Amino acid sequence: MRTLIYLKSLLVLTNLSFSVCPAQTLATSRIQKRAHEQTVATVKLSQLLRNIKSHYSVDVLYADRVVRHIQVLSSTVNWSLSLEQNLTKLLQPHNLAFSKQGSGSYVIFALPKEAKTAPALKLLPEIPEAGRLEMLSVPASDNHPAIHRPLISETAPKDVPISGNVTDEKGEGLPGVSVVVKGTQRGATTDVNGKYSLSVPNAQATLVFSFVGYVSKEVTVGNQTQINVSLQTDTKALEEVVVVGYGTQKKVNMTGAVSTIDMAKVAESRPITSVSSSLYGLAPGLSVNQGNGRPGGDGASLLIRGSGTLNNASPLVIVDGVESNMNNLNPQDIETVSILKDAASAAIYGSRAANGVILITTKKGKEGTMKINYNGYVAAQKATRLVETVSDYARHMELYNESQQNTTPGVSPIFPQSSIDLWKNDAGKNPLMYPNTDWRDLFGQNVISQNHNVSINGGTEKIKFFSSFGYLNNPGIIENTGFRRYSGRVNLEAKVKPYLTLGLLASGTNSSTDIGTDALDNNSAFRWSASTSPAMVYRSPDGRYGASNSPDGSGVTNNALATVNSRKGDINQNRLATRFFGVFNPVKGLTLEGSFNYEKTGYLKEQQPVFLDRWSFRTNSIVVAGTGRTYALNRSEQTARKYMDGIIRYQTTIANRLNIHAMAGASQEYYKSSWFEAQKFDLTDPSLTVLNAATVDADASGTASDWGMNSYFGRLNLGWKEKYLLEANIRYDGSSRFKAGDTRWGMFPSISAGWRISEEPFMKGINWLDNLKFRASYGALGNNSIGNYDYQALYASSNYVLNGTLQTGFAQTAIANSIITWESTYVTNLGFDFGFFRNRLSGSLELFDKDTRNILINLPAPNVRGTASLPQQNAARVRNRGVELALNWNDRIGEVRYQIGGNMAFINNEVTKFKGDERTISNENLLQEGLPANALFVLATDRILQTESDMALVKQMIDNAPVNASGQRVNPFAAFGTPQLGDLLYKDLNGDGIINNDDKYVVGHGTSPRFTYGMNFGLQWKGFDFSCLLQGIGGFKDYWLDDWRTPTPANLYLINKDVADGRWTPGRTDASYPRLLLSTSMINRAISDFWIVDKSYLRVKNLQLGYRLPKSITQKMTLEGLRVYCSLENFLTFTNYKGFDPETRGGNSGIDSFNYPTMKQSTVGLSIDF
Repeated sequence: MRTLIYLKSLLVLTNLSFSVCPAQTLATSRIQKRAHEQTVATVKLSQLLRNIKSHYSVDVLYADRVVRHIQVLSSTVNWSLSLEQNLTKLLQPHNLAFSKQGSGSYVIFALPKEAKTAPALKLLPEIPEAGRLEMLSVPASDNHPAIHRPLISETAPKDVPISGNVTDEKGEGLPGVSVVVKGTQRGATTDVNGKYSLSVPNAQATLVFSFVGYVSKEVTVGNQTQINVSLQTDTKALEEVVVVGYGTQKKVNMTGAVSTIDMAKVAESRPITSVSSSLYGLAPGLSVNQGNGRPGGDGASLLIRGSGTLNNASPLVIVDGVESNMNNLNPQDIETVSILKDAASAAIYGSRAANGVILITTKKGKEGTMKINYNGYVAAQKATRLVETVSDYARHMELYNESQQNTTPGVSPIFPQSSIDLWKNDAGKNPLMYPNTDWRDLFGQNVISQNHNVSINGGTEKIKFFSSFGYLNNPGIIENTGFRRYSGRVNLEAKVKPYLTLGLLASGTNSSTDIGTDALDNNSAFRWSASTSPAMVYRSPDGRYGASNSPDGSGVTNNALATVNSRKGDINQNRLATRFFGVFNPVKGLTLEGSFNYEKTGYLKEQQPVFLDRWSFRTNSIVVAGTGRTYALNRSEQTARKYMDGIIRYQTTIANRLNIHAMAGASQEYYKSSWFEAQKFDLTDPSLTVLNAATVDADASGTASDWGMNSYFGRLNLGWKEKYLLEANIRYDGSSRFKAGDTRWGMFPSISAGWRISEEPFMKGINWLDNLKFRASYGALGNNSIGNYDYQALYASSNYVLNGTLQTGFAQTAIANSIITWESTYVTNLGFDFGFFRNRLSGSLELFDKDTRNILINLPAPNVRGTASLPQQNAARVRNRGVELALNWNDRIGEVRYQIGGNMAFINNEVTKFKGDERTISNENLLQEGLPANALFVLATDRILQTESDMALVKQMIDNAPVNASGQRVNPFAAFGTPQLGDLLYKDLNGDGIINNDDKYVVGHGTSPRFTYGMNFGLQWKGFDFSCLLQGIGGFKDYWLDDWRTPTPANLYLINKDVADGRWTPGRTDASYPRLLLSTSMINRAISDFWIVDKSYLRVKNLQLGYRLPKSITQKMTLEGLRVYCSLENFLTFTNYKGFDPETRGGNSGIDSFNYPTMKQSTVGLSIDF
């Protein structure tokens, strides 16, 4: 017996060491309870009531004669319980009850002699001043004087008293069970023994018994006064199914690493316009990078467990069984999102699963009466963060003069003092002639977006349907960059025979984007706005566009507002996706499935120029005339995907113990894309926009490409008593992207096992442990995200001279690599799933090792190859190792339900094989074996030279510099310039006495955050609901290289105010930035760690408050339900970063991006069920 106890403890401690804490807490509480019972004492009830008043900070009112002679055990009160629970324990044995006043105070009164149980707590109106009075008395104490107030009649309300016990399946009392009179706010909670008491208004009342982890139960009172109830364990957690590749699995039987997101809840009331950008902080190991917030282009790039390759690291996205773009979907149409993270779960997708797989399942029809839902919102949007620049043009000019003098002392100033005085003397009185424009006024405006969705859902046993229609309108915070989308979906499923089911999933979208978005290459409106001046008025009240008003003509003329309006036209995109499927069940356990899928996307851009004059409003003259050639430009893009598969499944159970699930299938996929662009100049009339309306200089170009894949796949699941689990997957892929032969086909197997330790007989005595499962998996995955035909040599036409004559021929432009093959990823995963305290606390822990081999890179080759480009070769290797943790707590306190959840992931990235000792340096980035991929490679900054003693260090380095072959001392600062006061001094890390690129070192951990996390909170009470989502990253360094931070003002563009305020000037010794220099100087803008920024942040991603009207109200409105809500998206951000939005990152470069910022949104929404 003792050995058995040791074994129990060892298993729990070994597998989940942190779960010991609850056990210790329980043990400690039992010891304390025993000690307390040995020293119990009786006290006056009035004394305990005063203690309760003080502890809970409420008024407790009673008549002296009601409680005067009552003695109680001091141990009766348990301070960890709620106020109402303690009052019930104290009063019920003495035939006393309590009533809560509207003001929040509690009144104690005696029950009639015939009453045996206390009435329920209920909210009563304030006690009237008139009527029968009985003086209440709370005796004086050290903390308060005596209190006297009127009391209502001691006669209990004329309700029906009900009492009883609530037990579990074993007959043990359940404490904390909520007992509520249905449709009212009356309720009680069971005590530590599972007993309850309350009063109901009449015999027709219905009691609702509910408790976390158990199935709720409803009982009609009738003529009963004693109602005992037994609650059954809620097996939904055990029966919960998760969407996996080509099917579903019970969550408890899964052996792979899969995270699931309930997208229906996420999209219900958040202002989500793209699916990818809504996934922040919702799953461990999923890194989301929303590069910009441009309407229609605000989709995020996703990484699962970091970047495991040096090439395309995007995960495979499968929508209803077919590869697709998730951002083409209406988020309101999605039911769940499953994230497959290890080989056990993803190997079924073989050659495309190396970067993980995201499975999206759309909503389907449900059996029942037809339900109609409307869900819509309006949202006020503004940029999350905008950088402040120097908008005072007089100061702007002075700073440029200062920069020029620092760069070239004694030279004539850029701006004469007379120009500066013009602005100073005007002092803002004439903003059109002497503007001090803050660029944030152009982009900091609030705009209103709106989203409306209507869905219809229902069906019978034989046919089920779901259909929806959605409309989104996002005008954008910049003119002419708006986006509009119409979407529709019809999902049908019909059981035409008992053994045959047919179905159709069809969806379509039509979207249009304003052409101004395309005018600035999608995102560079913000970069363009940095290339301007405070002396510019973007647009005057009469509609004219401005240029710089600088009197000496030295101002810039770039006007971002004019640029986005310099084109007219539209960008339209249409998408249609259909899936036809059938399911045939010829005999029990055997299922045959087949599907055919077709998706087509069309893109059409029609564009013409708009010529806008740009004015100097100080001189009232045109600085830049809006002239040019008219033209018409059309661009068409088409993509088409065809996919078909056939699957056979077999399921059986042997001896009621061994469960067998087998699946085998084959699929075929074909993808084709093409584009065509034509342009023609000199329109006969500017109002005509078709190509034939132009007359000359026609130009056209276009191309097309395609690829195909054949696949065979299978899976076998074995489960012994749902305790010992085994799964094997295999996929065999052949792709046209590789040369026919051995390299065209690849095999990707995986194996995994699970052990549900909590189901072992020797674990049954641990009452607080509900679920404990160990998982292990290993397998291979592939990555075929390469060029379509890299195994082929490329040729292009070219001219050459032969025998003195110009000839036309073909020359090789790219060398073939006939042995190019798959990048292969080998993943090892160890996982634990656990549930404690009736599954109120649940979660998972994952340890993983992801090793990617045969990564395609360019290797050096002899120059004898000529000018043809080299092919990529399978030669590099990258390894990601990390840990993931997800925790969730679900519980209730009285009538308040609450949830707390969190997840985190820590990932370490390393290039384990590259080019031997050789390294590749690209600006700020370095690729080298033994380091994170694309690590930042920079100079080390010693200090800002601010005093003469600092300058002594410069002199010392010059005096001690090494000598050259001629015996002369070299200039140790020749590479970047000799620093002066106010400049940066770099460290000589290699000790050779010279500052150059050889002194650079590695900073940070690559281009992906090392640590990601998310937290969520939720509360529900009497129709109200509140939720909060927090999300953040840690351990991420970025290179601050946007146009706002530069210490070298260029081309008279805007200057970052923080840099200007913190710059070094003569006499200053506490500068936070170096002195300003023009862009011709390299000394302070060399690639150094001075400009490395920590972009770690914590963001309040979403705050939401909602209220669902009671059924008693909505039924009178002939509605099934109505909920109103308000939410704040991207509400607060905590970070030390001083640039734009820390959420945006620069992709593989690791350089701070400069894109359309993400949006902060305030939303008001409405959801109606008909």
